[in-house]
Amino acid sequence: MPSAKRARIRANQERLRAERAARQRRTRLIRRGVIVLVILVALLALIYELTRPTAKPAKGLLANGCPNPNGSAPKRTHFGAYPKECLVAGDTYTATVDTTAGTFTFRLEPNLGPKSANAFYVLSLYHFYDGTTFFRVIPGFVIQGGSPTNTDTGSPGFAYADKNPPAGSYRFGTLAMANSGAPGTNGSQFFIVSGPAGEQLPPDYSVFGQVTSGLNVITTINDAGSAQNNGIPPKHTYRIVSIHWHIASS
Repeated sequence: MPSAKRARIRANQERLRAERAARQRRTRLIRRGVIVLVILVALLALIYELTRPTAKPAKGLLANGCPNPNGSAPKRTHFGAYPKECLVAGDTYTATVDTTAGTFTFRLEPNLGPKSANAFYVLSLYHFYDGTTFFRVIPGFVIQGGSPTNTDTGSPGFAYADKNPPAGSYRFGTLAMANSGAPGTNGSQFFIVSGPAGEQLPPDYSVFGQVTSGLNVITTINDAGSAQNNGIPPKHTYRIVSIHWHIASS
């Protein structure tokens, strides 16, 4: 074979080898670039997750949106819907209720009226009941309060249904939600049984608590009631000053 032809073949082979090597180098560079890019994106994502600002709950609220039990939530007197479920199953809730007649405490009983217990708890943490009166007091029967207007038509802006207690659940110092006599009309108004007549109520009102101390305060409010006009107004009006909670975790 002429030497010129052999030289051309060798040159062509070398050119092909050079092109193949160049392609391999480009492929390796591209692969390395992709790997570096993936690592860079992953690092940037990690840095973002570690440094991004987290949304803070509104003042006085917990991260889950419930009002803080320490009483720091702002006062609210109207709600567009039944409040968030904030009671923790198994925990024990005891309220200290300061009134202008004195102080009494009661134990929340969510097992008897779960929605009523939660509604009262959440509303009280929003200071809904602070300043409201016992506007209906019928001696030997019940003392009723919890109305934002201090009348029997006051509403928190929502109504709900709850289960009724077993017969015979009412006793002196029992707290239950008042209603209009129709299903699903519980709201914020509640009553405390203050005498024998109240203990004979039919089980049509959701029980959510029981006074554990300060029954003399209930008696004081009861004794200032009126037998006229369904107990409205009482002879002397007492009001709730504040409600504070003690929570014992299970």
